[in-house]
Amino acid sequence: MVWERQADMRVAVNIRNANLGIPDGHGGSMRALVREMAKIPGDHMVEYLCDAPLRLAGSENLLHGARVLRPFPAGNRVLRGILEADPWYRLRVAIQGLLRRWDVYVQSAHEPPPSFGIGARVVIVHDLAFIHPDAQENFDGALIAELDRWTAVNVHAATIVVAVSDVVARDVARRYGISPTKILTAHHGVDSKRFHPNYDAQEIAVCRRRHHIESDYVIFVGTIQPRKNIPTLVEAVTRSQSQGVGMQLVIAGAGGWKSESSIDAIEQADPAVARWIGRVAEGDLPLLIAGATAFISVARDEGFGMPALEAMASGVPVIAADDAGLAEVVGEAGLLVNPEDPDAISSAIARLSGDQQLRSDMISRGLKRAEAFTWKAAAHNVWGAIERACVSF
Repeated sequence: MVWERQADMRVAVNIRNANLGIPDGHGGSMRALVREMAKIPGDHMVEYLCDAPLRLAGSENLLHGARVLRPFPAGNRVLRGILEADPWYRLRVAIQGLLRRWDVYVQSAHEPPPSFGIGARVVIVHDLAFIHPDAQENFDGALIAELDRWTAVNVHAATIVVAVSDVVARDVARRYGISPTKILTAHHGVDSKRFHPNYDAQEIAVCRRRHHIESDYVIFVGTIQPRKNIPTLVEAVTRSQSQGVGMQLVIAGAGGWKSESSIDAIEQADPAVARWIGRVAEGDLPLLIAGATAFISVARDEGFGMPALEAMASGVPVIAADDAGLAEVVGEAGLLVNPEDPDAISSAIARLSGDQQLRSDMISRGLKRAEAFTWKAAAHNVWGAIERACVSF
């Protein structure tokens, strides 16, 4: 549906977490989104709210629009107890909302909302993994309660809810009883300047040596936590090697919450089977993906699946779980497998390593699939949600 363009809106976008620069999926996607949103021309007055000087490189509009709201100089511990959350979100932003009279306020649905002072709201839902049946295995109980509480408050208070995938949109409607007509999907994009199939082979080789990767490998990228299903990946690669497929599993990502069993599975495996290289430098990640025989992720309950998209854009075949956001993003461009079946995963690795025609087909399909996901499109979709919220409020 096409909405009438609104002129001269006053819009606030909360980028506090994105401005921290933490290399996680939510923060990274918000950084990419707001950079692109700031490039879209218009007569709107847009403020990007943060609690410290802007750390994001971006367009001039983003730099000029940054508004630093310092935390209260005193009393934050008392206020946190009264407000049951960080007073920067609940009170500091609320006061600014009253003073600045924003037409639309935008924030992540998983953070505390302002207590007052806000008109139309757009909230962005990244995933609802914390309410899925096995959430207790993947998250701390207190964190589940906090995420569920603020997500519920936000989506019910929102004028428009933006979901990063159709899977997340359906989850929001089912879990919180939100009408689907109130929810818009804005898929993430991929940074095609970083992730592309044209890296120099020598540059890739140097990066591999830097990380002591000496054999052919499949790569997993992501924070290590239970729902990433690392032990099943290790078992699948172990079985594939026992059947003569000489492919090592390289795991790139920081250790996360409840990661002990996943790390144990890696450390107990033969180093020729699995290596954990930790979080890698921003410049190395595209090279490591480009040098892989395949990207593989059998994570559960993914809201989107950004590393899989980055791999497709890099011309690397993808093996992914036939579940949730991963299946939606990869579609028919990759090999989808049962994430609980090591034999099925092992078979997919063997097929890709031994069938050059299949590899070529998957590379072509992946590149074409990745072209459909751009940050420019995502930014336009979010601006559409903002304008719709302004009309609807």
